[in-house]
Amino acid sequence: MLSLLEIEKLHVNPAVAREAFEQASARLADILDTKKAFEQKAFTLFSGYLTVAIAVFGVGGAIYKGDQAWSPLAVAFLVAGALFVLGSILFMLALHDSTYGALASSPDMWLNAGTIDGDATVLPRMLAYITFYHQDRIDTSTRANNRKAACIRWGIYAGVAAPFAFLFVAYLCTL
Repeated sequence: MLSLLEIEKLHVNPAVAREAFEQASARLADILDTKKAFEQKAFTLFSGYLTVAIAVFGVGGAIYKGDQAWSPLAVAFLVAGALFVLGSILFMLALHDSTYGALASSPDMWLNAGTIDGDATVLPRMLAYITFYHQDRIDTSTRANNRKAACIRWGIYAGVAAPFAFLFVAYLCTL
């Protein structure tokens, strides 16, 4: 990719600069839409996992308070509930604020002498500059989305593992 100094030395084609800007803006918009989808998914899963964890802990607690304190079944419910809590924590991490690139450029890029009052070559060059900066915004946003996706993925794994852990712990406690 060209550096800013290399872009400055080129005669920038206005049509190509406009297309590059539109493509980079569309790519960044797609990434920001993915962020919204990840956050919606994380919030929905968080709510569901927390509800299940409370229910599982409630059943385990009811068994514990009965005449079978620390029975294999109570321990199994405790382990399964803990995995749902772990999943909930991972979903909260996915909802944690991260740095994302902005779609638009800052006004201070435009409100400078030579830019705001520039000739016909300024707009294509500015579009090329903004496109250059979009790459960093895209990279930053992609890294943040990858972190969100990993948290969601591992949270789902924790929920999938909960029934198996329940069965395994219940089996081990009966030995």
